Amino acid sequence: MVINCAIYIRKSREEKDRPSHRLTVQREQLPAYATSQGWQIRVYDDGHASAARGKAENLPERARLESDIRAGKINVLLCIELSRLSRDDTLQDYTAWLALCSEHRVKLATPSRTLDPSQTSDWMLLIMEGGFSSVEMKVLQARMKDGRDQAFREGKWLGGQPPPPYRYDHASGRPVIDPDQLPRMQQLWKFAETLSAKAIAERLGMPEISVRRAISDERLLICQALRHDPSTMEVIACDWEPCIDAEQAARIAAGRRSRKTITGEKAPYASLLSALGVLFCGYCGATIKTWRGRPTQPPYYGCQKKGGRTCDKSRLVQQSVLNPIIVGNLLNTLSQIDALRGYWERNDQTEASGKTINKLNRQRRELEQKRQRLVTAIGDGVIEFTDAKQQMITLKAEIEEVGVKLQMVSEAPGTPDWDSITITLDEWSSLDMDSQRAIITAAVDRIDLQHSYAIISYKFPVSTSGRRTSQIHLPPPIK
Repeated sequence: MVINCAIYIRKSREEKDRPSHRLTVQREQLPAYATSQGWQIRVYDDGHASAARGKAENLPERARLESDIRAGKINVLLCIELSRLSRDDTLQDYTAWLALCSEHRVKLATPSRTLDPSQTSDWMLLIMEGGFSSVEMKVLQARMKDGRDQAFREGKWLGGQPPPPYRYDHASGRPVIDPDQLPRMQQLWKFAETLSAKAIAERLGMPEISVRRAISDERLLICQALRHDPSTMEVIACDWEPCIDAEQAARIAAGRRSRKTITGEKAPYASLLSALGVLFCGYCGATIKTWRGRPTQPPYYGCQKKGGRTCDKSRLVQQSVLNPIIVGNLLNTLSQIDALRGYWERNDQTEASGKTINKLNRQRRELEQKRQRLVTAIGDGVIEFTDAKQQMITLKAEIEEVGVKLQMVSEAPGTPDWDSITITLDEWSSLDMDSQRAIITAAVDRIDLQHSYAIISYKFPVSTSGRRTSQIHLPPPIK
């Protein structure tokens, strides 16, 4: 009997973005060990990512492995250590993998031993080993949190891309003022003392959301080298150089508040996601509407087809349920802004769009030339019109199809404004709804609402594979 061995390779959480010696060991030693056992090898390599917290959406090879196990293609699953397969601190993902392997008679192996989860004694050992890994994970997380909290209280930068006019200096481990960005920001701050965000955006040729973010309370604090302790609201002095003084920051904040007026007019939108042009029915493609019944009932999102007919497959979802789920996924995605930039650059979006446009233009020229030759042949009597009619219809359809593709590529979004969508949970909470909606439209292309889940399509890749979608599960309808 041929024994098919799946070799699963993954990076450890501790290795993060550093070059990994352990990955090299896995890729060299695991195939050698499997070969020495006489096993037929299948490699599943997720070496780019960690499985911490069960973030399986970043592990496409693990998903392929699961599919092959269910298809009965695997007899042995070999890892450098079992924590490479799953290391969530709840053990739910880990025990699900044990159950899957037990059900399909797949043995779990490391270079030191092989265990069969369908056997009670081996199952107990595997559960104990997973428990130790979970405890280790919880201890590691607690230590990391304590370290981050201490660094926060000491005013240290906790990583990530700082806002303009700062850039991150790897040598000192803190933000430093970028002399190329400072003059533009100083001009923006001067305008902000007397002008609205919209007026500043028009004068400086910037997105309005970027101006709003630049003059938000959170950003003004950062630029004063200050931050608030969220638990005590104490002001903490930070260890980078300030680039704006307290007096100007106070004038900007006062001017911003004075321009907020209450007119009594009806708002142009009914909720966070309404009238944005991003929320669609996943079944019929219609725009999702805002619904409200009696005054005592909560507002809902739901589909309504043209003509007043509702979509048979859709459901109503409370806005208070859907909004936090969408925002949570959005903020979790945008918290990895440096990785998102890398995915964008790796997939070479701008250059790829240019190449696609050139290719489509070339195809259209060739089709037009082919149609012209056919017209000339008909005119010269080389071919009868009745014989060429179907060719003409086909060519016309192909030219129209290329034209549609050209329009779609030409209208595709350009390079994202990374600064305008770099945001933390605290910053998001401090923004008004206009600014929150502007960030959603800057980052999200569309949201397709299904019965039990929704699919968010972002305007940039969210994984190394170039995938732009993220699926979120919805709670069952309220009876």
